[in-house]
Amino acid sequence: MSKPLVSVIVPVYNGATYLNKTVDAILSQSYENLELVLINDGSIDESKELINLMADSDPRVIALHCANGGVAAARNVGIKNSSGELIAFCDQDDLWLTEKLEKQVPLFAEPQIGLVYCGSFAHYTDLNKTVNPDFSRNKKGWVFDSLVQENMLTCCTAVVRREALSKIGGFDPDRALMGVDDWHLWLKVALVAKFEFVAEPLAIHVFHGDNYSLNDKKMHAAELVCLDKIEALADRYNKSADWSLITQTLHTRYASSYVFSGFYQLAGETYLKAHNVLSNRKLWFKGWLFKLIPNCVWNFMQQTKRKINS
Repeated sequence: MSKPLVSVIVPVYNGATYLNKTVDAILSQSYENLELVLINDGSIDESKELINLMADSDPRVIALHCANGGVAAARNVGIKNSSGELIAFCDQDDLWLTEKLEKQVPLFAEPQIGLVYCGSFAHYTDLNKTVNPDFSRNKKGWVFDSLVQENMLTCCTAVVRREALSKIGGFDPDRALMGVDDWHLWLKVALVAKFEFVAEPLAIHVFHGDNYSLNDKKMHAAELVCLDKIEALADRYNKSADWSLITQTLHTRYASSYVFSGFYQLAGETYLKAHNVLSNRKLWFKGWLFKLIPNCVWNFMQQTKRKINS
């Protein structure tokens, strides 16, 4: 296929600390037919001036400024003001390897492919630790049934066909989706198009102490909103799923995470929510166990277990 223009959408909110590295990685792509759209989402740091400087110094960079409306709304502004047949996404602090687009774009040769993603390293700045990707969950083709169980891709890895975005209306700017607005978009795309996957880590997803995605309680609430919205939309596409089981599994996954983090009361409440969705005596028992046994007992047991396993 010919080399289509790729529009890279990067929303920026108080991102001056990280943005230079991100922009350098994008503009250093071996795939040359790209434009970079930087959307200042009402930043109060030096992001506005930095974005303008970047646009002045490189004709491939487009600077946009809007009032703070959240990352999904900012991405929609970027998409609207871009020209590419393909739309790629990257956050202000994530990084791309040089050959990322070069390896993804050719997979759009099949007309039914609406989204191509790849693997990514996870880098935790507070720990100075980088984790290699696990490809066991990644799927391609018609992926809705797998994707609705759990998000299998990070935003900085996705390239989407503009035609597919037009069909599903872009990002939902509802702030209740913040943190999973990208998952919501992938699910909408999965209703109308096939996915492809490059089984290589071609991006670096960076986690800071202030990353929204590290707050389990907020993410839990946002994922529930996402499922409610997708269930209503899937019906319009005659797509069915076991929504009760999916919701119960989501609650159970977060309950386990709350236990690991030491939020035992919250874990108990979440196990009981899982039981209430679909009756499950084991989940009911776990819920009351975590609610009734004092936190000091659970802390002692968890510390002991970690010492034994270390």
